Amino acid sequence: MARIIGDNSDGFANETEIINYINSKQYFENLNGNMQEFISFLFECDDLYGCKMYASKPTGMVKPDIAIRIDNVTKYISVKKGAGNSVHQEKLPVFENYLRNCGMESRIIAYLKEFHYGDGSTDGNGGNRISASEWISSNYSKVVSINHAFDNTDFLVSFFDRVLFVGNVSPAPTVDAIFHGNINNALWANRDEIIDYLLEQNNTSTTIHFSNLNYQVWNRNLNYNPNTADRRHVMQIKWASLGDDLSRIRRYGRYGR
Repeated sequence: MARIIGDNSDGFANETEIINYINSKQYFENLNGNMQEFISFLFECDDLYGCKMYASKPTGMVKPDIAIRIDNVTKYISVKKGAGNSVHQEKLPVFENYLRNCGMESRIIAYLKEFHYGDGSTDGNGGNRISASEWISSNYSKVVSINHAFDNTDFLVSFFDRVLFVGNVSPAPTVDAIFHGNINNALWANRDEIIDYLLEQNNTSTTIHFSNLNYQVWNRNLNYNPNTADRRHVMQIKWASLGDDLSRIRRYGRYGR
């Protein structure tokens, strides 16, 4: 489950608009300035005049939203829009297996599951449910331990690939760049720039985080609503500062300074 479940109709409409725009213009020189700049960046080429382009929607539950082909070269992009972007979700047991395969300590995984369910259990069958902020306030030392364990370069590179660029299905194409905006106004950065930037960040927040990306439950179901009960067992990764971070990368370079 690499894609976000829920109402993302505006995002899908934006992806369709980008695909239709590229295919209707056909040639690089017919694009507007914003898209010419992005395509030149994506293909690492400043001389694309006369080149015919073709855009399409990749199939399957993969991270790329759009594939763009020029000649025999295909590049993949992940398209985001707006604020408070959720970039990944999957069932908690699947994510737990991933953490174990990464060599994460059982103690850290247990702490994360305690936070996730917020009911004193690691399986969702505990007692009174509390909010994320309440749990963090009452279990600060565990939050520190979790964040310290996650603050490991090798793990973070693997994690960023899972939630941003590759996903949790195989085989799958890899995202070459993230594009935030629309055909007229956008920010972007490639995979290497984003990973380098995120690894440089010193996030001291008390949320459970992976650099600037935050862990959350899709729905903690504090009101015991049976219609959203399944969502309680699904984790999400949110990148609230995505627009600001891409702006810093474009302005200052991959290290954001």
